[in-house]
Amino acid sequence: MKLFIKILILVFLSNNSFASNIGIDNATIRLMPASAKMTAGYFDLSNQENKEKVLVGAKSDFFKHIEIHQSMKDGDVMKMVKKNFVSIPPNSEFEFKPMGYHLMLMQPIDKILENQNIKITLSFASGENIDVQFVTKKMNKMKMAEMDMDNDSQCSDMDMGGMKMGDMMKNMKRPDYVFPVGVKGGKNMMPKRIMFGYKFGTMDMDCCKDSTNSVNNSFIQGLGFSMAPTDMTMDMHMFSAMYALNNKISLMAMLPYIEKEMEMIKLSGMMTGKKHKTSSRGIGDLSIAGLYKISDKSNFKLQISIPTGEFDEKDHNMSGVLKTLPYPMQLGSGTYDATLGYSYQEIFNNWSYGFQLNATKRFDYNSEDWKYGDRREASAWVAKPISKSLSFSFGLDIEHQDNIKGKSSNRNNMTPTWNEYFHSHLRVSSNVGLNFKIPNSKTRIGIQCGVPIYEDVDGPQMDPDFKCNLGFSSMM
Repeated sequence: MKLFIKILILVFLSNNSFASNIGIDNATIRLMPASAKMTAGYFDLSNQENKEKVLVGAKSDFFKHIEIHQSMKDGDVMKMVKKNFVSIPPNSEFEFKPMGYHLMLMQPIDKILENQNIKITLSFASGENIDVQFVTKKMNKMKMAEMDMDNDSQCSDMDMGGMKMGDMMKNMKRPDYVFPVGVKGGKNMMPKRIMFGYKFGTMDMDCCKDSTNSVNNSFIQGLGFSMAPTDMTMDMHMFSAMYALNNKISLMAMLPYIEKEMEMIKLSGMMTGKKHKTSSRGIGDLSIAGLYKISDKSNFKLQISIPTGEFDEKDHNMSGVLKTLPYPMQLGSGTYDATLGYSYQEIFNNWSYGFQLNATKRFDYNSEDWKYGDRREASAWVAKPISKSLSFSFGLDIEHQDNIKGKSSNRNNMTPTWNEYFHSHLRVSSNVGLNFKIPNSKTRIGIQCGVPIYEDVDGPQMDPDFKCNLGFSSMM
């Protein structure tokens, strides 16, 4: 029993001896916005022994993860590097401070309040531990250079070792960090955040092209058609919501409201030369997509289209009879479709570039015994910030569409828009755009407009002469 008591006394004395030989002063946690997922801890450490002390980690009941990080300047960019340990020489002092070594405190379990006391346990290589009471304080005068830690949206992957955090934070503040608004899909977000978006797209088409040449109404009449389209407009209101499950996976839902109008002209028979307009409007097909983050520069997309849009829309013809509208005027596909996509973006100091690939496969036929053709798309762009809030982009879009498969039971032979073999095309379009990031917010606005520069079509079919997209997004 006496031996056991002596051992306890020795242990107690050794612990007290250790504690007395390590001094901790000015233990402070940077007060962050309530929505922040991480912050930083600073303190002064003095080693009062004649041997080296090695700090290897820290833990706290208030944070799920704590790491030792060092901020390092590389040219004009700050980089944050994870460190496995910090050595404090004998009889010396070491300062954990902004723009230097610090504790990265991640995923607080509750809201952090000003002047709150939070216990953090420092662990040393010798197996010894020290409990330190940190106090949260505002640090408005702290110079954080390129690393703006007041905006937690820029720290989505801060818990991933080896990442150049200064680069990522700086990039996420740029207006060209997001894709041009005309590019389909998006980028992964920080975990447990939701983003709402709205996009308005409009396209105007004239008649008509066959192969690479423009053709007139006489050409269409010579093929045996008694009617020809002269003009078509399509407006789409796309509503979307996106939620990030974690650092790797985000889910997105998109639902369009579509408005179409087509003008036709009678080429022969009664009412020759008379023009008539038909229209359709309503909900399109719902899309559910999953984004998987391959790296900081690329992601993979799997999207499923659910047939919620009508594919047998009707309107009155020239004689006032209610008839099913041709394929281009329908709102939905009537089929379940899958799209695989890949996106890549590279960001440099003064400019950025990216590309995206998409391939859509149509499954089965709808109840009208037809389906749209498979589709392949490629988009590429370069962008340059004009200011801290505005960037300019230039890009190219390539799309290849197959002909319609099957044949609608409601089709007629009066117009080429009803012919299943006049829908395949290869089209290259150029576009320009602007991205605007509203300062001190997580809201962005973008616009992108373009025109075709090359077309090779199985026609005659409608020829787009202008398209434009306006988009808005905000992260909560």
